[in-house]
Parts: sequence; C-alpha cells; structure tokens
Amino acid sequence: MQDEPGTIRNMHTKTILRAFAGFAAIGGAACSASAQHVDMLLLVDGNGDLVTGEYDFDTFMIANTDTRVFEAEFDIFGASDEPGFNALSAPQVPMGFSALPANSDVVFIGKAIEIDSITSNLWHWDATGSVSFSPIAAGTILSVSKAPSVIFESILDGSASDVAGFSINPTDSQGFLHKHVDFTVIDVNTAPTGFYLWSFQLEVGGLTSEPVFFVHGLGEHPEELHEQAVDWVQANLVDEAPACCLGNASKDSPGDVNFSDVTSVLASWLTDYGAGNTGPGDADCDGLVNFTDITVVLGNWLNACP
Repeated sequence: MQDEPGTIRNMHTKTILRAFAGFAAIGGAACSASAQHVDMLLLVDGNGDLVTGEYDFDTFMIANTDTRVFEAEFDIFGASDEPGFNALSAPQVPMGFSALPANSDVVFIGKAIEIDSITSNLWHWDATGSVSFSPIAAGTILSVSKAPSVIFESILDGSASDVAGFSINPTDSQGFLHKHVDFTVIDVNTAPTGFYLWSFQLEVGGLTSEPVFFVHGLGEHPEELHEQAVDWVQANLVDEAPACCLGNASKDSPGDVNFSDVTSVLASWLTDYGAGNTGPGDADCDGLVNFTDITVVLGNWLNACP
C-alpha cells in the first residue's frame, strides 16, 4: 500500500486529528489501571488483533484502548465481580477498530505467570516493603465462576499450570457484550491479606488477546500501595513498545511523547514499509502506519522516549 494523494491524505489527517483530540479528552494514556468505575473493553484493532482497554461507566465513554492491567478490591467475603467484560456494538466502535465477531463466545484461559524463573497461576504480595509477588501459599485458592457455578467454575491454586476457563458470554448480533463473573478468594478467613495477581488470555471467534492481568486487594491497605502493585505489574509483566517503535514516531522530537509524535505518524500516514520492515511514523513496528500507531503514542503520552 502506498501513500494516498495529497488531497485525500489531508482529509485523513484532519479526521485523525479530530479522533486524537477525542481520545486525549477522554484520557488516552493508559500505562496503569485507573481508579474509576471501569470495565475491561474488548475491541479488534486495525491489524485484526484482539485488544483490551477500559470503558468508563461514570461517563459512558471509552477511557482508553490499550490497558492490560486491571485492579479492584475484594469485599469482606473475599469476593469481587470487577472488572466486568464489555464490548461495544458495531455502531459504537471508534474509528480504526471493529466490533468483536457476532454471536461468538468470549472465552478465557487462566494463564500461569513466570516471575524470577518461578511459574504460578496465582501470586500474592503482603503489602509490606517494596512490591514483591510470591506464589500463593498452599491452602488459598481463587475461584472464577458464573451461575450456575457447579458448571462454570475455574480454580487458580498457585500451581505452575494454565487453567481451562469457560465462556464468559457470547456476543450478540452486533458484537456487543456486557458480563461480570465472580472472583472469590477461598477461604477468606485464613487467606492472607494484601494483593492477589493472576492472568487471563481471552479468545473470541478465532482471535486471541495478549495476556491481561488482575491485581485485586484483600483487606485494608492504602490506595497508594495498590497503585504501586499495578505499576509493578505494568513495568515487569506487560510488554513495552519496542524501542524502535517510539523512536520511529519521534525521529524529529527525541524527548517526551507529545503532539510532535502524532505529527510524525500523520506525515507517513498509511505508508506500508512491508512485512518485517519499519520506518518513520511506524510507532508499533508492524510495518504499516495507521491508527494503531496513534494508539501507541497515546499509550506513552508525555513519557520519555526509550
């Protein structure tokens, strides 16, 4: 694919700038989970990949399209149904993305996580000292379920194995989904307080997401410790954009990620460098300059370039 003629490109540029302004207004940067009432948002990006973001139910708007770490609190019974799993119907999906496949089951797999050469499907930090997750001690498990739980339940027990999940719910004819499942610590009376960490991989209609991570607090603790735990997971378990990516978007502005980087992407809009190649404006290094590159820039907004 080659660049379009100047007139058409200018039309695209104006459209993308309007879209960028909308994303900036609703909080496009998403390097850590937010404290708002948000659900996980599932979308298909311009490359046909299943991606996750956040949908803000306080404002009924998309908070971002590139979050992979989600946080919540267990109640006094050790239960939580947050975050929910949400997908927009086709007419509501933002430009550059598409709805989930229609009438398709959204399924999860409980993924074992490797930290410091140790693998476990359930981790715990006791909220003391610096963030340091360890495999959950024997005797404490996490149940993931929906009604009827005798049929739909998966157990994360700290073992080194992935765990088969179940269908969270099918999408409707427009790709819409809104469903909560139950996360429950068993037995809460003997379970250690602090922060619990686990991971899902999501599948729908032949599409598979990158692993997403959940950091849930149990017991009383300062919110700043919860944010430290979330930030640690983001920094240590979520893949960062390759250094070349933001370097491409920032060739003319080697500093903080800002509007100059958006301009760099737009200047090469729809340039196709070919598989395995990259160049100016290709912020995600996939060889094609498109809306996904704008998303990468927004996801690193005001951060220092690698």
